[in-house]
Order: sequence, then structure tokens, then C-alpha cells
Amino acid sequence: MRSFIGIGLPRECCRAIAGAISPLGAKGLPVSWIPERNLHLTLKFLGEIPSGRIDEVAGLMAGAAREIFPFEFRVEEGGGFPSLRAPRVLWIGIREPLELVRKLHQNMENALSGAGFPRDERPFHPHVTVGRVRGKVAPGWGEQYASVVSGTTFCTVYATSYRLYESRLSPSGANYTVLHEIPFGGGGPNR
Repeated sequence: MRSFIGIGLPRECCRAIAGAISPLGAKGLPVSWIPERNLHLTLKFLGEIPSGRIDEVAGLMAGAAREIFPFEFRVEEGGGFPSLRAPRVLWIGIREPLELVRKLHQNMENALSGAGFPRDERPFHPHVTVGRVRGKVAPGWGEQYASVVSGTTFCTVYATSYRLYESRLSPSGANYTVLHEIPFGGGGPNR
């Protein structure tokens, strides 16, 4: 089963992001836009995990979150990976004292790598993926995307937990299901 770890966003935040980028979707660009229902703050892709290890991963996530207490972050600004000049992934960033989300990520990486899950090779950059470029876009288009979302704070999120998600592909796109929700500051996983 294909899985990833992230922080859910409030419905109104997802609606604000989708509303801001919807005019871009109407331009017929070769971008697969992420549906509003699937927007989340990405922390780590796990890839294929045997279903028998899901509870183990949730337990490791609970241990990693024990010393992390609820925190706030702002969802704002935009960018692209690897760059806005030649974006393959379009994202909205977060702002907060990033020490807490970075500590959570470090704790999570330590716990998961100890159980045989590979560490991320790229530097950690918390973000909300909003689109994946599937073809060639005009030069400067990435900067146009950033100008649409720059200067906008979409919401402030009070994060009290993070989630283990399953991703299933269907003809209409990916469908995400929350497998476990892990509260910050101690406590076990919730289904």
C-alpha cells in the first residue's frame, strides 16, 4: 500500500488555496492540479508499505510526536521544485517558527530509519503540493504562478496531530485515506 505522512489542513484553508489557483487550472496548462480534498502539509513519502507494517509505522510516529506539542503555522506564499524557472512540482509554503515542524520531521526520520525506512535524501522543505507539471510550460510561467499566490496568507493552522495516509490511484486521480491520526504531546494513534 502506498503511504505518506502529513498534517491535515482545515476545510476553509483547502478552499482558499483551491480558489486562488483555480484560474490557473482554466488556462489549459499541462499541470495536474491537486483536488481540494487532497491538500495537506507534506512531511514524508513512505512509498509502498506492506499492510502488516501500518500499525508499526503509526507506533513509531506516536513516539516521534511525544515531545512535540501543538503549534501554529501559516500557509502562505508559493514556489516550485526544483525551481520556479523549471517547476515540476508547484507548492504553497508554510511560515511559523519552523523549529517545531523540523523537530517533528527529525524525530520521525530517526524513528522510521531505525525500523528500516530510508531517510529522505533531499533537504526537508515543508509544503502543500498544489500541482505537478506534466509537460512543457512557457518560460517564466513558474514566476507567474508564484505571483498569483504571493502575498497571500491562506490560513493559520493550529496543528494538534499528524497523519499516516494511504494513497490509491483511480481513473479520476489519487484518493487519500487517513489510516492513523497521531496526536502531538503523547497519546497513541487513532484510526
